[in-house]
Amino acid sequence: MDFGIFMPSARNGYIVSEAAPQYSPSYRLMNEITDAGEENGFKFALSLVTLRGFGGPTRTWDDALESFTLMSALAPATENMRLYASVAQLTQHPAVIARMAMTIDDISGGRFGVNMVTGWQRTEFAAMGLWPGDEYYSTRYDYCREYVTIMKELWRDGVSSFKGRYFQLEDCRLGPLPEHHIEIVSAGLSDKGVEFIGEHADYSFRLGEGGLDGIAANTRKVVEAGRRNGREVGTHAAYYVFVEDTDEEARRTVERYRDAADTVAIRTMQGEAGADTAGTTAKAIVDRDGTFMSTDVIAGSPETVAAYFDRLAEIEGLDGVMLCFDDYVRGINRIGKEVAPLMKSRAAADPAGTPA
Repeated sequence: MDFGIFMPSARNGYIVSEAAPQYSPSYRLMNEITDAGEENGFKFALSLVTLRGFGGPTRTWDDALESFTLMSALAPATENMRLYASVAQLTQHPAVIARMAMTIDDISGGRFGVNMVTGWQRTEFAAMGLWPGDEYYSTRYDYCREYVTIMKELWRDGVSSFKGRYFQLEDCRLGPLPEHHIEIVSAGLSDKGVEFIGEHADYSFRLGEGGLDGIAANTRKVVEAGRRNGREVGTHAAYYVFVEDTDEEARRTVERYRDAADTVAIRTMQGEAGADTAGTTAKAIVDRDGTFMSTDVIAGSPETVAAYFDRLAEIEGLDGVMLCFDDYVRGINRIGKEVAPLMKSRAAADPAGTPA
């Protein structure tokens, strides 16, 4: 059961609540978070990409760091964690992203990967004149498939003359070639998104939707999609985690945030998502708890959280979890020092019971 960090590289992270910590992201904070992650045995960190926030009293995501720039800066500041930057595919040509990824692969010594974000927020791209029209909702994974094919050709061969519906290249060059495998990750939930993952991704990040049965079903879909394509695909489930001294204290923390939810920002986010009738991720945003951006919550004492993680570890094909926190440094330290030593699944990998 690996631990990863969903970096709060946009304003206020992933809690849309006036009671939550209010902050703009900074490199200093991101560096403190990855330092805590490395100290506590976390395996990876992923930063999001967003180009337009949701406003409201909390100004959720109105401020955001650029994902590739951030991860290139964190690469020499870390030693062990894998680092994933996110690309909004409508905003950058795949040959440019391939070169950026090759560069960070070199800086990090082979600890870098690219998170493909097809995009569902129309105003985010329309503001820059990049929205191709609402038909994109149903064709975005076709676009993504061409995009990743070009990147992989350039990383493998150093040249691509790819000809497709969306991209036409002519003797496009890349050098030097990356010295390591650059992983592709994706969080697609729709049938088309899962099929793309099965064809091209090394890892999938799933929302922890529907409790243990729900994440087991979602994981099984990804594993089966990989097998249909003769590939093995890893899976991590995304959760918001609140570790407090007692279950009751953790429950009160969650309710305090829900009671002060920024309904203006949530309505804006859900309105944008509602326009995407083809997307399962967008549907989850509309239908589920907007306070935590549709991510399931694990809340309790160290013993309770450890027991839940152990149950997750029993799910076939689930490699770990990608975690969000209200106070990231505090939360990461509690996971590493108080939760991980109690986990049977961690002790099996490390008899001392310390973070693997």
